[in-house]
Formats: sequence, C-alpha cells, structure tokens
Amino acid sequence: MVQPSKFETSENKLPNVVVVGGGTGVSTVLSYLKKVANVTAIVSMMDSGGSSGRLRDEHGVLPPGDILKCLTELLPDDERSHKWADFLNYRFQKGEGLKGHSLGNLLLTAAYDWEGGTSNGIEALSWLLNIEGRVLPVTLNNVELIARLSDGREVIGETHIDLRTQDLDRKIEYIRLSRRAQIFRPVVEAVRNADKIVIGPGSLFTSILPNFLVEGLAEALKESKATKIYICNLVTDPAETDGYKASDFVQKITEYLSDNDKLDYVVVNNGPVSELALRMYETEGKYPVEVDLSEQSDLVRKKVILGALCRGKEVLRHDSKILAQTILNLE
Repeated sequence: MVQPSKFETSENKLPNVVVVGGGTGVSTVLSYLKKVANVTAIVSMMDSGGSSGRLRDEHGVLPPGDILKCLTELLPDDERSHKWADFLNYRFQKGEGLKGHSLGNLLLTAAYDWEGGTSNGIEALSWLLNIEGRVLPVTLNNVELIARLSDGREVIGETHIDLRTQDLDRKIEYIRLSRRAQIFRPVVEAVRNADKIVIGPGSLFTSILPNFLVEGLAEALKESKATKIYICNLVTDPAETDGYKASDFVQKITEYLSDNDKLDYVVVNNGPVSELALRMYETEGKYPVEVDLSEQSDLVRKKVILGALCRGKEVLRHDSKILAQTILNLE
C-alpha cells in the first residue's frame, strides 16, 4: 500500500503538516512525521483528570498533560533528548502533594507561571528542549467538556466522560463546552499555512471532537486549501465508541466540521492485529474497528486508504513511519 515518500529527500522542501487531536494518538503520529515534515501539533485543552486535573484545579492553569506528550514526542532522536524524555515522564510515587504528578507537568506549570501564560510557557520549554516542531493549544480559555447521553443525562468533565464505567449502554449523542471558547490565533495561521492537516487518531469524544467545539477551528479548516486526512482509531472504546465501525467514526467527525465539510482522505487499518493484544483488549471491552468502507466512499471527498498500519504485540499503536509515509504521499 505505502510507497517511500517523495518528501524524504533533502532536495525537496519539507511540507507543513498540522496534526489535530490530543493525547497518545497524536503523539504517535508525530514521532516519525517530525523527521520528514515541518509539524505543528494542535492540542485539545479539556483534560480534567490525573496530574493535569489536579494542577488545573489547584493552580488555575490549563491542563499540561497532552501538551507534554507532544513535546516529548517532538524531542530530537539523540541520547541527551532520550534522557530528557525519561525525566519529563518521571512520575512521583510518594510525597504529599507530589505523588502522582509527572515532572514534565510540573515543569510546564512552572513555565506557565514564570513566562506569564500558557503559550509563552510552552514556547519557552519548547526552546529549551530544542523540539523538532511546534505545539499549540487549541484555545487559552478554561472550559469543561460536557457529554449528552442517549437517556438525556449529562456527564461533566473530560475524565468522567472518558473513564465512565456505568450505564455504558447509554451512548454519547453529542458533546458541548461549558462556555464559549475562542481559538488561539496562531492556530489559525498554522492551519492557513498547512499543506496537509491530519486529524487523529485518539479518543473521539474527549481528544478529537473537542477541538472543533472551539470557535474558529472548523471554519479555518474549511477555508484551508490543505489536504485533510483523518486517521481512524485501531480499536473501539466502551465509554465512547462501543460498536462503532469505521464509517461511524468518519460520520461523527464530519458532523463537527463546518457545514458538514468533507474529509479528503480517511486512513483505516485493515491489517492483522496481534492475537495476544486482541485477548487483552477484549478484557477491557475494546475491539478492533470494523472496516466497512471501500476505497471509494461518499463519506470522503477523494479516497479511503486501507492498509496494514498496526504494530505492537500487547499495546496496539499505529506504525508511525508507515503513517508518515502515507500522509505525505496523499495529494
């Protein structure tokens, strides 16, 4: 399926690629894409749990966790940076007030304070770490994510939505924000200057779609001349997407785009998945996304790209190199 990318030689100007999402999914895309493109990660800022949630509540800062994942993934591939990654991801196991926090989250919180704001803090730490790319929060407004369930009830807070374990037969109908959030202006510029815009992969209702609730992002994407690509998840999630097929993911993304704007391409794994991983994921109620899309589909403007994209024997992840090559080969 995938041919060597024509962008991988020094004779060509590297394309500008914007990746929209949050969390582990987007950081997986970045890990190889940074080698062959000028990358900008646009990150959801609605995280409300764990270390990020505590820092958000106690210090009034925007959640640093997803920002940190992207910064870490954009570190150069050298020994010094690998050691930095270890330190940034170190999580305190004891200490009143420290237990559960990662060093990177604390550094970002300090940078926000020292540099006079979220964007300045991210920029300063990015410079210190010499990252290969740029990380932008989708908004600087502090807002909560709210999900409306099929029985009419609402669940407030990103973590409560993502990690809910009860009444899972009540599907998420839609999500909204607790109040209006405006787009961070550099995000508009990045989208405007992009050659390609990649959406996902990641938790659909808590990492991907919240970005499009921010005023201005969906409109900026519609106006952009960039090629728009969605990377479909490898597995479903019992709290968010139980029973979803590939077409369901695409239809839901399209609902949140401006005026039902269409994606140019959708990239879906139809390759083998480790049997061990299948058994382990089934214990969590997670199953491989059923591929119900052919290469030509009315849901996309151009084409559905099918291929063997998955790696990992126990933890399933997209193969970052194959993704990068696929992304750059799409016109």
